Amino acid sequence: MFNWMKDHKKLIAFITFMIIFGIPFIIHVLFKLHSNIDFFVAEWTAGDLLSYYGSILAFLGTVILGALSLYQNQIIKQESDKRTELLEQRERESNMPRFRLRHAGSQGNTLKMLLEIENISENIANDIILYDVKIFSAKKEILWDKKAAVHLDTIQANNKVSIYLGNPALTEDNCCFKMKMNCNDKYGDIHSYKIWAFCKTPSSTPHFQIEEIKNAETP
Repeated sequence: MFNWMKDHKKLIAFITFMIIFGIPFIIHVLFKLHSNIDFFVAEWTAGDLLSYYGSILAFLGTVILGALSLYQNQIIKQESDKRTELLEQRERESNMPRFRLRHAGSQGNTLKMLLEIENISENIANDIILYDVKIFSAKKEILWDKKAAVHLDTIQANNKVSIYLGNPALTEDNCCFKMKMNCNDKYGDIHSYKIWAFCKTPSSTPHFQIEEIKNAETP
């Protein structure tokens, strides 16, 4: 309704003008006319009709004030919803575990890598699952797929754990490690992350990046 009013301001202005000035003028003209037909002979006085019209205006005024009040409440609700959504987002971010991953050791050509996961937030992370661990070639072919997911019970705030991947040695340039991870925060909400690292040569040390993804997945 309010959008319609915004799009028809000129029409509303014309109707308002007619209500305030046009109808009283028509009433004035009608009582100046004289007719021999009984139907057109006024049985009301001009005062009666104007009093009735005044009641109509009062009613319309009440309706308009009510509509304005609803519009104002709608604006207040929208602003309140925005503030609530912002507060919820801040609360979610403050309770979200954050991680840093690094290569903690391996044999030649990144064979049997040890991966260190550090919780760099002030929030505990529970039920950590590392899954879909794969190594891709430069042509995006799967060179290795770790079939079993890795499960951890807890990583306390500002603590770290090490995970043994057991991967084969790299045999070609421009390989990519990719994996996913899920965990629960202290409220039981699930957070899902994607993790990746590139190795320019088989002997390069992989540097891992981690990014949260919105739709949590269950391995």
